[in-house]
Amino acid sequence: MSERRSLFDLDEFAPYKRMWRERQRVLATRQAYYDGSMYRSVRDRMTQAVPWVAPRLYRGVKALYLPLARAVDVDMGLIPGGWRLPEDAPGAWHEGMARVLGWSGWMRAGLLYVFYGAVQGVAGLKIVDLRERKRVALLPLNPMKFMVVRPDPFSAPTMALIVETRTGADGKRYEYGEVITTTEIRTFRDGEPQGYGGRPAVYPNRQGQVPVVETLHKNDGSALGEATFSTVIPLLNEVNSLASYLSDVIKKHTEPQWAVFGAEASNLEKDGGNVWFFPQGAEVKPIVPEIDIEGVLGFVKEISEQVKGGLPELAFDELKGKERVATATVELQLMELVLKIRACRPNYDHGLAEALRMAARAAASMGLDDQAVASLDDEGLALDGERAVIPLGPEAKLDLEMKRLAVETQAMALQAGEGTA
Repeated sequence: MSERRSLFDLDEFAPYKRMWRERQRVLATRQAYYDGSMYRSVRDRMTQAVPWVAPRLYRGVKALYLPLARAVDVDMGLIPGGWRLPEDAPGAWHEGMARVLGWSGWMRAGLLYVFYGAVQGVAGLKIVDLRERKRVALLPLNPMKFMVVRPDPFSAPTMALIVETRTGADGKRYEYGEVITTTEIRTFRDGEPQGYGGRPAVYPNRQGQVPVVETLHKNDGSALGEATFSTVIPLLNEVNSLASYLSDVIKKHTEPQWAVFGAEASNLEKDGGNVWFFPQGAEVKPIVPEIDIEGVLGFVKEISEQVKGGLPELAFDELKGKERVATATVELQLMELVLKIRACRPNYDHGLAEALRMAARAAASMGLDDQAVASLDDEGLALDGERAVIPLGPEAKLDLEMKRLAVETQAMALQAGEGTA
C-alpha cells in the first residue's frame, strides 16, 4: 500500500510547503481563539491535526470570557455598508455589479467574505466561470484552504494553490489539491494527478488569469494581516487563565480539609452516620487557603475591561438602556468603532472591485455578450468610500432632514433680506 502523499510532497511544490504550514499555524490559532478551542487541555491540543504553538497558560484554563464572536458579528454588519458604488458612477457599472453579485448570491456570500477576514485576518474570492449557465460568480474562499503566489507584493498572482480535505464516495478522507496558473488548471488527489467532474487532471485556464483575490482585514504590513481581535489576545489569555484558576480554587475548597487540634491523630471520615468523639479541649478547624478573592476578582474585571476597550465593536453596550440618544451622541460614543471600520473597509472594497474586474474579463473569455458586465473591466471601478458606517434609523434620518431644511430656509431668508436692503 502506497503511503498517502500531499501536493507539497511533489518536488514542484515542495518550496511552498514551509510557507503553507506557517499559514496554517497562524490561521488555526486565530480560529481557535474565535471559537474558544484555544483553551482546551494541553493533551487535546497535542492531538489536533494542525500543530501550532500555544502560549503558556494555566493548565486548567477554560473559555470563561469570549467576547470575540460579538466583535466579528459587528464587523460583518458594518463593513459591507451595502457594497454601494458612488452615486455618480456610470449606470452600466451599477447594472453590471448588481448582475454579478446576484449571480453570486452576494447577500450571503458577502457576509462570509467579511467573516473569514475578521476571524482570520485574511479572506479570498475566487472568480468562477459557469460557462454552461453563461454566468460568472464570486466564491468566498476559506483562507486555510488556499494560498496565492506572486513574484512581489505589487504584482498579480502567478499561481494559486487550493488544498483541502474531502471525503470520497467510499467514505475515506483524502487531500484535494488544485493548482491554477494563467495558462492551465491541474487537480490532484493525495498528491497524484486526478480529474474531477468529468474533467481531466490538466486542462486549459480559459480565463487567462489566476482567478483568486486575497484581501487583508487589517493591513499591518505582514503577509496575513491582523484579525479583528489580534491586539487583545494577550489580555484575553490573562483574564481567562486567572478566572479559571480562581474558579478551580473555589471549587476545590468548597469542602475543605478539617484538622483537629489537641487530640491524638486519627482518620476521620465525613459521614452523617458517624459520631466523632474528641478529648475535652480539642478544637476542630477547617484548613482553607487565605486568598483575596475580592482582590483577584477586581483584577479580573480590570483586565476584562481592557479587553473590551480593545474591541470598539463592544461599545454598543454603552448605549443599551438609553431610550433616546441623539445622532451626534451615537457617532461620538462610537467614533473609535467608526475609525476602525473605515480602516478595514477599504481592503474589502478593493478586493471586491478587483474581483468584479476579473469577473468581467472572465465573462469576455466566455464570449458572454453583456455590455454592463463588460463595463466593470475598468481600473476606475471603486466602491463608495464615503458610505455611512453606522446606519441611521428613521428618526435620525428625519432629524437630519429637518436640520437641512432649516439651514436652507435660513439661507433663503438671508438672501431675501439682502435683496430688499
